[in-house]
Amino acid sequence: MDIEYILKLVANNGFPLVLSIYLVYKLEYFINEIVKNQKEFSRNITSEIKEINHSLNDLRVYVASTNRKS
Repeated sequence: MDIEYILKLVANNGFPLVLSIYLVYKLEYFINEIVKNQKEFSRNITSEIKEINHSLNDLRVYVASTNRKS
């Protein structure tokens, strides 16, 4: 946003209106960042769960194979 344009808005429409618009604009940015971080977190958790599941399956196979030898 251009500073002259912002000053013209303040002069014509009043400070509260311009401040409200600015805060909504900033709030939208923060909400987008939160959503982006939440999606990344979800992908990381899914990846970790898959890795844990794979490790548990390997452990089951190992335990089953050692029980057969006994």
